[in-house]
Amino acid sequence: MKIDIRWTNSLCRKAGLSLAALLLFVIALSTAVSKSRASDENDSSSAAESSSQAPVIKYDTRYEQMNNSAFEENSGLLALDSKDSRYASEGTDFDSIYPYLFNDKGDQIMTTSSTSVCGEKEMLTQLNKMVSDFSAQTGLKTIMVRNASFKTNDKLYPSQFDVEDKKDEKTAVTDKGTVSSDGCYEHLSGLAVDLQLYEADKGAYPQFTGEGQYSWIVENCYKYGFVQRYTAAKQQVTGVEAKADHFRYVGRVFAKIMHDNDLALEEIYAFLQKYSYEQPLSVILDDGSEHIAYCVKADKEKSGTTIPVPSQPDGSSTEYCATGVGDGILYVCAGVPSGTQPRQDQQTTQTQPEKTE
Repeated sequence: MKIDIRWTNSLCRKAGLSLAALLLFVIALSTAVSKSRASDENDSSSAAESSSQAPVIKYDTRYEQMNNSAFEENSGLLALDSKDSRYASEGTDFDSIYPYLFNDKGDQIMTTSSTSVCGEKEMLTQLNKMVSDFSAQTGLKTIMVRNASFKTNDKLYPSQFDVEDKKDEKTAVTDKGTVSSDGCYEHLSGLAVDLQLYEADKGAYPQFTGEGQYSWIVENCYKYGFVQRYTAAKQQVTGVEAKADHFRYVGRVFAKIMHDNDLALEEIYAFLQKYSYEQPLSVILDDGSEHIAYCVKADKEKSGTTIPVPSQPDGSSTEYCATGVGDGILYVCAGVPSGTQPRQDQQTTQTQPEKTE
């Protein structure tokens, strides 16, 4: 059989070229797919990274100068008064509880165990609002302030039961924390109050358990700046057994943060340390007002530290609170002026309070 060698060679060359072209196409297609996957992965990674970064808020700012000694004091709304930490001062703006027993109509809406019971004016003002609203909601006027700070002969006591001629040897006054005879701390700060009930028609003084209609106070106290300080759920954290009647005033902003994130006072410090003025925690209160919470570390190279605060249209700072626990950090909450817009070079989103696990 005679074979045409020229035809065979031509066929082989054509087949070879076709195979080479097919191979190049497969390689090109594989490369394109790989690049596409890499691009998609990079896009996903960038999106994930972007979503994990806290948005930035920066308002027109006024800087307040603060002496660094304030960073080392355990005082203010978030000050910790416990068996291990003692409140640094004994209140700066105390008032008798008596004027706060009446609502704005002049009706008495609560009673007290003694007119010598006293506390910080801000705390008493918010206590009055809370009990007034409770009474209007339920019709009850049975709340009694059994204990807060107690002042007699110009001397302050953690309880009326701890006055020298009344206290017994079991009343503990430790080197660090001052505990009243009922086992509670915090009363010397003027920021804490113990409630009881007084049923005038029965002449009875039941305990405040926070149950029934009185659950309204437990559920709504944060709106007025109070937290139920010692709960069973947080006993391992506070080191104090549950006390349904003991409420601590921390201010409306910090109280909402603690409420929304299920935090005891001992836990809020680490929580807030995640936030700075550049990346603050935005808090919207029930009245619609906006506030931000953030931390400022002491400038240890100087004797003082500047505290950034959102400014009013006239250049003055907004109302703010700076409190310390002696750890070199100030925990700040500040109001944001109504209608204020973040500076144009900053993002306009805000960080909302988050739930902890």
